[in-house]
Amino acid sequence: MRDLDSALLRAFVTVAETGAVSAAAARLARTQAAVSMQLRRLEDEVGQRLLDRSPRGVRLTEAGHLLLPYAHTILGASADARRALSAGQVSGTVRLGMLEDIAVGRLPRALRRFSVAYPQVALEIVVDTSSVLSTRLAEGALDVIVADPALVDAVPLVSWTQPLFWVGARGFDAFAEDELPVVAFGGGCLWQQSVLTALRRAGVAWRIVCTSTSLPAVQSAVEAGLGVSVLLDGNIRHESMRVLGRGDRLPEPPSADFALFMRETPGAQAAAVQTLYDFLCEELNIGAAGGAALEHDAASH
Repeated sequence: MRDLDSALLRAFVTVAETGAVSAAAARLARTQAAVSMQLRRLEDEVGQRLLDRSPRGVRLTEAGHLLLPYAHTILGASADARRALSAGQVSGTVRLGMLEDIAVGRLPRALRRFSVAYPQVALEIVVDTSSVLSTRLAEGALDVIVADPALVDAVPLVSWTQPLFWVGARGFDAFAEDELPVVAFGGGCLWQQSVLTALRRAGVAWRIVCTSTSLPAVQSAVEAGLGVSVLLDGNIRHESMRVLGRGDRLPEPPSADFALFMRETPGAQAAAVQTLYDFLCEELNIGAAGGAALEHDAASH
């Protein structure tokens, strides 16, 4: 068996995270035709269809969802090797703030790899709402934050959009009842209103059966079969959840927008903060570090 081509995997990951070949092409600085060809080559390599294509964009198939974490691992290992060979003597403390939606996904595992590559850099991580992270960044209590750009009083260095997915428990029939049971995010979640608006416009009757500000609580409620919700791909527990779609008579889910903010830091600490920023840009696949990052529209959870 041949090794999977990292360039093909990067194209796949970027399309999965942007939800559109055009957006992925812009992020990768390639033509749409070139990215589409890479996707077809990867599907030929694995012998399975990885993406469902429609006029609204692309969505991962079951096989695509299965491949995505492996693709992240392969690309991450390659990046780790480069960092290990060029780590230098970066040192200092960096205070990172992020939303729970990011903190529960694959980023914590990536940050553990960051600590291995840069053992002289101490990370202090805070998980909170965008409004709180914004305040702490302004006060100088945090150096870098990943948050909702609509709720942060600062100019982002880079922003990006990630698709959301309808999910239910495996075997769950979304329309076994007259009204669709919805597990909702509370606490001012901006994308929750977009979810309900999409249902209303599609003429789907719904009722909220559970509301929580805690992502693990929402995940557990979905796993228990209480209802459906929308999650980022990295927060879907595929062993116990099923991604729902048009076949389940559900409308297109909204997208979630995030942004990366960094404050100016003095002296020696600046190198450590910049190193973490560069790392996050690469791990989150949001553009080249040092100012070449892409800018996208913003407004999310």
